[in-house]
Amino acid sequence: MIALKRYFILSLLLICSLVSYSQDNSDGTWFVYFGNQKINNNWNIQSDFQYRLRQVPDQKSQLILRAGLGYNITPGNNNFLLGVAFAQTNFSDAYLDKPDLEEKRIYQQYLFKQSFKNLYATHRVRLEERFLPNEFGLRSRYFLSVQRPLNQKGLSKSSVYASFFNELFVDMKHKKFDRNRFYAGLGYSISNEIRIETGYLIQAQKNSTRGQLQFVLYNNLSF
Repeated sequence: MIALKRYFILSLLLICSLVSYSQDNSDGTWFVYFGNQKINNNWNIQSDFQYRLRQVPDQKSQLILRAGLGYNITPGNNNFLLGVAFAQTNFSDAYLDKPDLEEKRIYQQYLFKQSFKNLYATHRVRLEERFLPNEFGLRSRYFLSVQRPLNQKGLSKSSVYASFFNELFVDMKHKKFDRNRFYAGLGYSISNEIRIETGYLIQAQKNSTRGQLQFVLYNNLSF
């Protein structure tokens, strides 16, 4: 209970400062759900649902739905996954002549977890085949995240932890840099399977850099 109170105090201070900064800079807000459901020792289902407000200046909102079936080469690790995704982008009122943009994706990924003393790292490599109206895209992504518990050892129930990640996107079709995302936040483990996080993400593209306030729910409950 004390850890939960501390987390809420820290999160409230972080949210207030980030919201203030976000309002001054017209940055966006992302609401994110990540699910990882274990079927048995080898198979799992991963999913995520994201609702993004003002991701870039000309976007009003964006919805992303993603799900995949994974297989662990070793117990609880070295996971290969095949998935599909759907994205719908709504443009701002200043772009009334632009219809909603829908994109379908097929993706393959490899995920590997490591721990170093009280640091917990996750590596993820993903290849996406992107099907847009009248266009096909191919993109690779490398994601590295690190979590560090602040009040106890291990990411178990009642842990308050710092969370960081960086993700690099490369346009494989045109062989060029697409974007980079860096995130820093605070998290709290409600149980061994459920975590919540609040943080700030900076997305850098070739000609722009933009911030996003994030609210995240992680669900690792098994079937």
